Amino acid sequence: MIEPLVERKYGVRLTLAYDGTAFAGFQRQQGQRTVQQTLAEAAARVCQHGVEVFGASRTDSGVHAEGQVVAFGCDRVLTPRRWVYALNRYLPPDISVRSAEPCAPDYQPRFDASFKRYRYLFHLGPARDALLRHRAWHLGRHVRRVYPDRDRLEGGVLQLDLERMQQGAAMLEGRHDFAAFRAAADQRETTVRTMHEVRIERAYAGDPELLALHVQGSAFMKNMVRIMAGTLVDLGSGRLPLERLEALLQPGASRRDAGVTAPPEGLTLVSVTLGREQPI
Repeated sequence: MIEPLVERKYGVRLTLAYDGTAFAGFQRQQGQRTVQQTLAEAAARVCQHGVEVFGASRTDSGVHAEGQVVAFGCDRVLTPRRWVYALNRYLPPDISVRSAEPCAPDYQPRFDASFKRYRYLFHLGPARDALLRHRAWHLGRHVRRVYPDRDRLEGGVLQLDLERMQQGAAMLEGRHDFAAFRAAADQRETTVRTMHEVRIERAYAGDPELLALHVQGSAFMKNMVRIMAGTLVDLGSGRLPLERLEALLQPGASRRDAGVTAPPEGLTLVSVTLGREQPI
């Protein structure tokens, strides 16, 4: 059980990686396994008192992270190296601490985050890949292939216009009203956001069957990157015209006019750029 939030003597800031498959997201939820709760339990064992963990981003259920930033206050002093080893000793295999450094005991990284970078992976192979089931969205039935020989997988031509997807990605860059790109449950009043980069990368990591969507922005709404990913697939498959995408970025646009919400397994929080305030 977490103690009431009290003033601590020291603080530590961590960079985490986690496989989000078995987590109900980052944020603590009653009766659910979450990243925040799991890390707090491990930190409490090291600190020998209750710990409140603060994160830079609230990733959803099934979403992964390579560079999530978190922080907490503690009454115990350890070197960065010892923090990494001590916490990893008590953390389950699907979370790991990659680095640690001292910070103010009341430091909260979400107020210090300048930019967040996400990557969404699409698998373009003709057949699903079991090794990618938790890492990429296999487009399969969402994108038609044309085969010269019905009885062979080889030689099929992917009916997905990657140039149109890149055009659409470029249209998403800049400052727009992204009201149509948020989950229906997200009721925040301000929906204008600035995307500093939205880019399609072919043959991600040298694999011709992987397509990556890279997105960097200063702030995001719930499911925003996943809706962007689904909308670009609808654009590339011809289900959505470019003119519709332009209209979706105008004030008054509706979520129901945008594309599908891409599944969570393809999304990874790659990094959080800090710098809005000094942590120590």
